[in-house]
Amino acid sequence: MITKPEQSQIKQLLQDPKWQTIERVVELVIERIKDNSSLRETNDETLREFLLQEGQVRGIRIFIKELYEIAQNE
Repeated sequence: MITKPEQSQIKQLLQDPKWQTIERVVELVIERIKDNSSLRETNDETLREFLLQEGQVRGIRIFIKELYEIAQNE
């Protein structure tokens, strides 16, 4: 459970102009993940790699969304 002081810190972080740099890096990482070819030797391996990449992207987006939700509830 996130404490009130932690919520406040997260909100301050997201409001800091430097946070835009973090968001830019997030988008670059997601772009790099998506640019990495998921083609493998078999259909099963290709599907597995595609799903792993999608999982990474979704995990990053869920984490960022959670930060904004925590800050909003502060």
